[in-house]
Amino acid sequence: AAHRLFLSAVQRNFVHGRKTANVVAACLYIVCRQRNAPHLLIDFSDVLQTNVYVLGNCFLKFRRLLNLELPAVDPVHYIDRFAAKLEFGDKTHDVAKTAHKLVARMKRDWIQTGRRPSGVCGAALIMSARMHG
Repeated sequence: AAHRLFLSAVQRNFVHGRKTANVVAACLYIVCRQRNAPHLLIDFSDVLQTNVYVLGNCFLKFRRLLNLELPAVDPVHYIDRFAAKLEFGDKTHDVAKTAHKLVARMKRDWIQTGRRPSGVCGAALIMSARMHG
């Protein structure tokens, strides 16, 4: 799927004047978003050692060029990953489980609408961590 997107970028001369690696990363990120894979744009930026804003600009322009509608990023995909990095010890699973419930409640109450997924995930993890001591 990402290969087809890249070929489309080449056909439309989108690669001209941009780093090929950035266009490839944008294609991969689009596929990740379409398949709800838990990867952030900053992950690609870290691997490529490039500025996340440059990469984000490339992604947005490419998405507009192709007229793609992508699903919103679901914060639930990142809870386990962030919880593991925060090293809650033996309470990691309980904290993550409670954070999942909190995000589900935020969705139901429309609290998460218009907010960054990482911020919603972080808020849920903080509240959950405080609940579990």
